[in-house]
Amino acid sequence: MNTVAAADSSTPPARRSPARRRGLLGALWAHFWPREAIRDWVIGRVRKRGGAITPPYTLAYRGIFILPTVFGFGFGGMLVFTALGGLNFNNNLALLLVFVLGALAQMTTLLAYRNLVGLRVAAVRSEPVFAGEPAHLYLDLDNPEDRHRFAVEAALATDRAGDCVDLRPERPASLALALPTRRRGWLEPPPLRIETRYPMGFFRAWSWVFPDTQCLVYPRPAQSPPPLPATGAGHSGQARRGDGDQVYGLRNYRAGDPLKHIAWRTSARHGQLYSREMESPRDSACVLDFHRLDGMDTEQRLSVLTAWVLQAEHRQLVYALVLPGRTVAPASGPAHRAECLEVLALFGT
Repeated sequence: MNTVAAADSSTPPARRSPARRRGLLGALWAHFWPREAIRDWVIGRVRKRGGAITPPYTLAYRGIFILPTVFGFGFGGMLVFTALGGLNFNNNLALLLVFVLGALAQMTTLLAYRNLVGLRVAAVRSEPVFAGEPAHLYLDLDNPEDRHRFAVEAALATDRAGDCVDLRPERPASLALALPTRRRGWLEPPPLRIETRYPMGFFRAWSWVFPDTQCLVYPRPAQSPPPLPATGAGHSGQARRGDGDQVYGLRNYRAGDPLKHIAWRTSARHGQLYSREMESPRDSACVLDFHRLDGMDTEQRLSVLTAWVLQAEHRQLVYALVLPGRTVAPASGPAHRAECLEVLALFGT
């Protein structure tokens, strides 16, 4: 036993894995530099002082902030050490280089500021999506001045990067931002950040935009839903005349009728040409009833109803939607589909 204990005590301890070391360093960095808490505090101060900035809105000088980037801090540190070396060795050329580069870097703050000031945020748009799919916010920008604006970037406050565009003089542009969705209902996007690092990346100029746009998130369609109800409450759609599989009746022959539609026996018996008139019968209207889905919870029922709406619309059926406290009358078409999906998305909210 002592031999085993001695052998165990002589064994060197296992080294911490790089992933664990990075996790500890990340936790320490997050503890001493709470990035998200500082960001939320700054956004709250901006919103409190300036109010909600909603489109259409023109970026003014009071709403633009400028700070050095990491590259800018490194460049400034290099200038400091170069200046110390020039002073230590009494090197005038080194000091001249420091002053020239410092003045150049300082001038980029004005260029970054002018790249944003006067920029007009025309609108923030969104389109409905299904839960689990990324929602896209479209930020419409307008450049009212007769000059280019380079490397204008837009991003969500929770993201470090977004979409970037160069704006031509007096021309609009649009930026697309992706936002993850997890549940149905109205999705309120976080504040948007419009920024630029033009022209040399020493400084970052940005401004906050608080959009009042909401994105509608539909329920996630069921992957393997039950079969679509074949019929409902006796509603039937009207048959559609034209090319189809069933014979509707006979009529006099018209120039241009296909030969396969000519009723040869009837034509020979009556001594004149007759053509068959075909139709495509419309399926019976189905009622998508919330109460018929027994053994499921509310979200599962809404998921199945969403899949049924998509199937019925794909098959061009007339369908109705029945929910507790709400009924959508039988109809079909894109408008009816959008109404049913919106009712499902906002059910119980």
